[in-house]
Amino acid sequence: MLENDKLLHMGGSYAISSAVSSIIYDRTKNKKCALIYGAAVSLVIGVGKEVYDRKNGNPDWSDMLANTIGTTLGLVTIRIAI
Repeated sequence: MLENDKLLHMGGSYAISSAVSSIIYDRTKNKKCALIYGAAVSLVIGVGKEVYDRKNGNPDWSDMLANTIGTTLGLVTIRIAI
């Protein structure tokens, strides 16, 4: 069973990547651009959180794996929908 923290990382990354991709696609009608921006924004936020945790918490590489999985699932969902 996955830790609650990992599920939160996946869920947050899923929401960010799918939301950003949807917004970019709505404005540009460019699928490739939308998916790239969705992935980039989600992963940059995930890396930023781990950098923050390095000084103020407990950084964990498995959190980045969870972020990557959530980001990918969000992009797959958007790719199917658009």
